[in-house]
Amino acid sequence: MHLNSPVRQLEASIDAITVTLASGRVMTARQLVLALPPRLAAQLEFAPALPVPTITAMTTCATWMAGQAKAVAVFDTPFWRDQGLSGDAMSRRGPMVEIHDASPARDGPCALFGFIGVPPDHRHDRAALEQAVTAQLVRLFGPQAAAPRALHLKDWAADPYTATDADRAPLTSHPRYGLPDAMRGLWGGRLLFGGTETAAHFGGYLEGALEAAEDVLSRVHHVAQSPNHA
Repeated sequence: MHLNSPVRQLEASIDAITVTLASGRVMTARQLVLALPPRLAAQLEFAPALPVPTITAMTTCATWMAGQAKAVAVFDTPFWRDQGLSGDAMSRRGPMVEIHDASPARDGPCALFGFIGVPPDHRHDRAALEQAVTAQLVRLFGPQAAAPRALHLKDWAADPYTATDADRAPLTSHPRYGLPDAMRGLWGGRLLFGGTETAAHFGGYLEGALEAAEDVLSRVHHVAQSPNHA
């Protein structure tokens, strides 16, 4: 396991796949599973190049929720419960369109989190977004929401290991996921896909990740490997 080690190139030979990291480190594998969104995988350098239908299938597979952003406001106590409020809200006034209580049943810290409905191209001003999020929380839950102990913003559309430029366009419905025929049998069956987007039933969700993992495990050839192979 190598942390902070982006993969740059995959090269197939007769009996191995060579993996080259951004650091220049090289590893080899008899089989390889890409457990990441197909659009991200399409940005890797493949040698030999993958067939055009395969690249098309990968790049047109939307990454569910990749264009989303979330705000998490942390407080010492769930003061909204003292007011008889659930902490759940749906709003069209302010940046967050959906808000939920993310606190434990007892003790703290406590939190309110919300999905930000501002499109990716209009949420570059972090300071303005934080101010708008806080103002919305105050309007919904009262003045105690004005001073969270921490306010975290996560914009997945700006995360290069989550989203591509194509994922910035908002999705209007849940994509039809599954493993296309064009993404099967690559490099003699040694290059496999196991991310949630390849799951037939729960694609895009955590359940889909488990489903895809079980499916790809059934397709991995259990072969003895030398210490130099992974």
